Amino acid sequence: MPLLATLRKHKAAFGVSSVVNIGSILFGFDTGIAGGVVALGSFKEEFNLAGSATEYANASSNVVALLNAGAFFGALVPPLVTKFIGRKPLLAIAGLLFLLGGILQVASSGPTLGMVYGGRVVAGLGVGMISNVAPVFVAECAPRHLRGIMIILATIVLISTFFLTESPRWLAKQARYDEATKALCYLRSATVDSAEIQEEMAEIRAQIQEELTIARGRTIREIFERQNFIRVLWALAIGVFAMWCGHNAILYYAPVVFAQIGYTSQNSALMASGLFTCIKFASTIIFILGGVHFLRRKTLLIGGAFFMGVFLFSLGAILATHPPTAPGNGAGSPFAQAMMALIYLYVVAYSVSWGPLQWVYIGEIFPVRIRDYGMAIGAANIWLWNFVVSKITPTAILQIGWKTWLIFAACNIAATLLTCVLPETKDLSLEQMDILFGVVDESTRQRNIETNMQARVEKGLSISKSAQVVRTETLS
Repeated sequence: MPLLATLRKHKAAFGVSSVVNIGSILFGFDTGIAGGVVALGSFKEEFNLAGSATEYANASSNVVALLNAGAFFGALVPPLVTKFIGRKPLLAIAGLLFLLGGILQVASSGPTLGMVYGGRVVAGLGVGMISNVAPVFVAECAPRHLRGIMIILATIVLISTFFLTESPRWLAKQARYDEATKALCYLRSATVDSAEIQEEMAEIRAQIQEELTIARGRTIREIFERQNFIRVLWALAIGVFAMWCGHNAILYYAPVVFAQIGYTSQNSALMASGLFTCIKFASTIIFILGGVHFLRRKTLLIGGAFFMGVFLFSLGAILATHPPTAPGNGAGSPFAQAMMALIYLYVVAYSVSWGPLQWVYIGEIFPVRIRDYGMAIGAANIWLWNFVVSKITPTAILQIGWKTWLIFAACNIAATLLTCVLPETKDLSLEQMDILFGVVDESTRQRNIETNMQARVEKGLSISKSAQVVRTETLS
């Protein structure tokens, strides 16, 4: 289908995805400026951090890491409450928490960092909730062939979450099938009697009925059933390697990293950090427009991890053999420029692979009944290791220097090997994930879909006959 026709047909789904992913902008803005703010001379003077490198490293790691600590706990909230209030209200609550956290941070003043720390934790709670709800919400609302694009789409829009439709799969899970059908019609720009809607609703019903047959009730114990636990392990593995690939160490502390390779002045370090962010943004756009739509998940993850490992090994090697403290190796030297180029190439590899795909993959592999629990575990795992990496990075750069990048490089090579056996999910509907992970075979699923469609047809015929009888009696 041509691009413009696709946009017109799925305009509602794109609109929902844009609003939901406003959280990506909030989190991206926060993480993008945090490292730059703590590196400012005015910040160091305001909070008395200019005198000791060790004290500054500890304080800067606390400012960054506490947001991740709050996000860890925030990611655990949605599975406890979405059964009762749905996904829309949670997005609004998360936005309010982020707003409150921002107010606390802006209102803080030196010499103590208490309000900054408190604001970071509160904002982190909102970020964690968004990181859980947004990928699931978008995955449940998006057509399968556009799910990868929509899940990382973050368009600024001027409408609130109160104008969103609820997730059709969440409504179906609550046995609110009429509302689920209406929501799906809205998202697909189709009528209730269209083949597209009939088939997708039949597929959703079939999966829910199969899950009910396997186990009554909706309990966290289902997470530990073999097929589901395999999905949990994949979600945990993707999250661990995404956090230990080294990206967040550079993103959070870019001015410190660029100072490490020779760009020691505040302006040059901040300028290099800004260029890093611009390259990351441009690379992500390329990923949205091309990579995620045409290439397999495994291809992108394997290629991204391999090249990230190569670039970081090269960075560590140059930093070890040609340290910027040696004569002639400072800012502007060939070796400093080579290290800067490696960092920029690294962020390109990250932005077209592990950066967006970690959330895509985790958000799409779990079945409807335990999706909230599975996403909570996956998101909390990401924030836990995000906290660890962000906490230790300043100290690691200060204490072991170039060896820091060799550790991250080794993790990327390990990730390359792991993703060679990753189950491929591209172009599969959420309901087909059960087939991929062996919960049900394809023939059984197809029979269940056909049974649901036949039942709906018979119901429609019955209603039509009843209406005809009523009209005949009225005329007589």
